[in-house]
Amino acid sequence: MFSIFSKKSMDELAGKNFWAWFEEQEEWIINCISNHDSSFVWAIDERLKPVFPYFKKELEFQLGYNDGKGEFFFFHFGNINLIRDADTLSQMMPESISEHWTFIAEK
Repeated sequence: MFSIFSKKSMDELAGKNFWAWFEEQEEWIINCISNHDSSFVWAIDERLKPVFPYFKKELEFQLGYNDGKGEFFFFHFGNINLIRDADTLSQMMPESISEHWTFIAEK
């Protein structure tokens, strides 16, 4: 059936899977950041894209980790769907990660 309304919402299962993977790989991600090894960027990108299936452009994000605190910057470009879904993804972050990571959605 054809619909004039396209579904522009996140895949919540992909969001849960993303955080589960991030939690499992956290030590590796932190080590990559510490050693200026960008290989983690492609791994995150591969798992983050399915969370936002409606967004066909490249997703942009940046991570930093210093003194036991991490920051995950996600850029939404002012896109109302990405703003909404980034907020949802942020709320899905497991407590074990949110104790030392901050998810920040920015334009």
